[in-house]
Amino acid sequence: MSIGAKLGGVPARQPIRLGPQFERDYPGSSAVSTACVLNLVQTADRLSARVAALAHSSGIPSATAFVVLEILRGASEPLPPYVIAERLFLHRATVTGLLDSLETRGLVQRGPHPKDRRMVLITITPTARQLMDELVPRLHRAERAWLASLPAEQRRTLLELLVQLQAGLDASEDGEATTECTTID
Repeated sequence: MSIGAKLGGVPARQPIRLGPQFERDYPGSSAVSTACVLNLVQTADRLSARVAALAHSSGIPSATAFVVLEILRGASEPLPPYVIAERLFLHRATVTGLLDSLETRGLVQRGPHPKDRRMVLITITPTARQLMDELVPRLHRAERAWLASLPAEQRRTLLELLVQLQAGLDASEDGEATTECTTID
């Protein structure tokens, strides 16, 4: 299949690689580090598009709306919107828009809070629960297929590297490196 061919509705792209000229143009940079970031973003975008397409094929408007439904499906009780926003790392106003869309589609219901009438609670509808019960296994089968090009040991290594990268990002409050890089990459 050619580079321009479509794979699963997402255009195939060549991995991004930057040459030594990059480091001359940007002193103190690392071509490999920048290429890693760009390739991670590109990969995340492609995976998000595939999740969104799967969700959309079942009447769920977006990948984020899918996650909202999964949060509600896994909750033992109705949730206030701010809890959903915290779990998604999104602003409350964004979640309100998502909930409006899901409510219009009959996938969530808003109800009064029993103790605080200024607050509402969000519940997944039986229709949405059934939809998610069918869709989540499809998603997990798709995830397996999406990563099938990596042998099991490489998938484990990738997971370990992503966890390590996330921990390093969490350790840096301002998003900049906290120490000088001591390895050559």
